[in-house]
Amino acid sequence: MENYLGMGVGIIAIISAFLVRSAFLFKTSLSIAIICLIIALTNGFEQDPSLEMICFTLIGMIGLGYVISLLPEKVRMVAPYFVGLLALIPIGAKANYQGFEVNWTLEVAAFAIIGSIIPFFAKIKDWFAVRWFGADKAEFSTAVSLVYMGIFVLAASFVASTFGVILLATGFFAANLGLRSNNGLQLGILLFAVAWIFFSLNSLDGISDSLQKGNLWMGILAGLGSLWACKSIKREKARIFLSLFLPLLIIGILVSFGLINENFGGMPTYLGAIIGTSLALALIELPETEKPFHGMLLPLILIGFTNPVDTCLQREKLKIETLLKNSDSKSDQSSEKEDVMDIPAIALEDGDAGAWKSVAANSKLEFEVGPSSARTSGAIKDFSVDLQLDKAGVLRSLNVEMKSGSLTTFNDIRDESVLSDEFIESEKYPKITFQSRKIEKVGEDYKITGDLEFVGVKAETTLHLRFVSKVTKDGSEVLVFVGKSVVDRTKHNMTSDSKIGDQVDVTFEVAVVR
Repeated sequence: MENYLGMGVGIIAIISAFLVRSAFLFKTSLSIAIICLIIALTNGFEQDPSLEMICFTLIGMIGLGYVISLLPEKVRMVAPYFVGLLALIPIGAKANYQGFEVNWTLEVAAFAIIGSIIPFFAKIKDWFAVRWFGADKAEFSTAVSLVYMGIFVLAASFVASTFGVILLATGFFAANLGLRSNNGLQLGILLFAVAWIFFSLNSLDGISDSLQKGNLWMGILAGLGSLWACKSIKREKARIFLSLFLPLLIIGILVSFGLINENFGGMPTYLGAIIGTSLALALIELPETEKPFHGMLLPLILIGFTNPVDTCLQREKLKIETLLKNSDSKSDQSSEKEDVMDIPAIALEDGDAGAWKSVAANSKLEFEVGPSSARTSGAIKDFSVDLQLDKAGVLRSLNVEMKSGSLTTFNDIRDESVLSDEFIESEKYPKITFQSRKIEKVGEDYKITGDLEFVGVKAETTLHLRFVSKVTKDGSEVLVFVGKSVVDRTKHNMTSDSKIGDQVDVTFEVAVVR
C-alpha cells in the first residue's frame, strides 16, 4: 500500500508542476501530494489503536492550513501560526515508530507547534534586519528559517527520532500553506525531504552503511547543481520542462550506474539527489515571487518514486523454500545476514544412518567478498551435496559438486567478467568440487577438512557445519544442515586484489533426503 501512496506523491507532484498558473489548483494538488506523503510516512508505525488518530491529526494540520489559505488576508496573517495546536489532540497516545517508542507527550507535540511558528520567528527577525541593516527581506527570512529548522530537526530527531522530524515538517508546511508563502512551501518540502531521508535510512536495506560513500555525495551535488542550473532559464514553457526533466535525466543516469556496480550509483545516489534538490529550494530565488518555482516539485517527485526505483535497482533475489523453523518462506539475498552457526543444533540418531542427497529447491550456497565498505554478494545456484551418516548418526563423508557457470553476483555485467578467463574460467573448468578427507565432531558441530578443486587447482579447505532441523516433506524425512567456510581465491590461480578481496566468505543451508 505504501508503494502506491508513494507513487501517488510523485504523480501528483508532476501534475502540480503544470498548475502553477492557477494558485488554487496548484495549492490543492500540492496539499493532496503532501497528505499522501504523510500517510506513506505513517507506515513506519507498528499497528496501534492510536494510529488512526495520529494520522488524522497530521492530515488535519495540512487541511487546516489549506482552509486558512482561502480566508481573507487579515485572518491569514495570524491564523496559520496556530495550526500546530492540533498536535495536542493525541496527547497520551503511545506508539512505536521504526522501533522507537513514541509517547505522545506535550514535549513531542511541541515540535508541530514549533514548526508552525518558525515563520513567525523568522518574520520578526527579518523585520529588524531590514530596518536596521538594510538586508534583503526574503533572503534573510529564508536564512533565519533554515537556522531554526536545523536546530529543531536535531532536537526533534533526538527526542522522537524520525517522527519528531515529521511533526516539525507538518507544522511548518501547514503554516506556510496558510500564509500562501511560496518560499515557505519550498522550505517545507525541504523539511519533508529530510523526514523522508530519515525514514528511508531505517527502511531500505543496505543504505545506512552508505552514508560515507562518494555515490551519496555525488547525488547531493548532482541534485543541487542540476536544479540550480534551471533558475537561469527565462522562458516559462522551457522552464517547466527543463526544471523537471533535465534534473531527472541527469539523476537517472547517475543512479543507473549502480546497475554496473552498487558503489557507483544506486539508492545512495538517489537519496542524495533528494537532499541536493531540496537544498536547492532553500537557495534558489523565485523567478516570480507571485508564482511558485516549477522545480520546487522535483524533490516530491523523487520521494514519490523512491520505492519503484529501489525495486528496479535491487539485485536479483535468490529464492528458496527454507525448511528452517521461524524463518521467512523465502530467502532474500538482500536481507541482513546473521551467523548461520547461531542456529540451534539437533542431535542425530542411529535411525538417520545412510546416504543422503541434497534437495535443490530447499538448498542455497551463498558467498561474500570484498572490504567491509564494499561487500559483493553472490551465490552458486546449481550444486549438489552427497553425505554419509554411520550407524550412530555421525557424519562420515561429504562431497559437493557445483557448476561454475551457475555462479552469480546478481549483476549481469559483473558476472560476465567473473565467469571469463579473467577469473574463474567457467568454460574451461565447468565444475567446482569439494571432497572431505577428515571429519571431526566438535561438540554439536563438525569440522571438515577436504580438497576444494576450483579453477583447476586443488587446495585444502575447511568447512564448519551443524545439523539444525529434521522435518517431513512430501512423505519423506528431510535433514537440514547449515555451515560456513572461508576460501582463499589466490590459491586457485587468481591474482591478489585488495579492492576485490582475497578471502571469500561462504555460507550454506542444505536440505538432504535419503
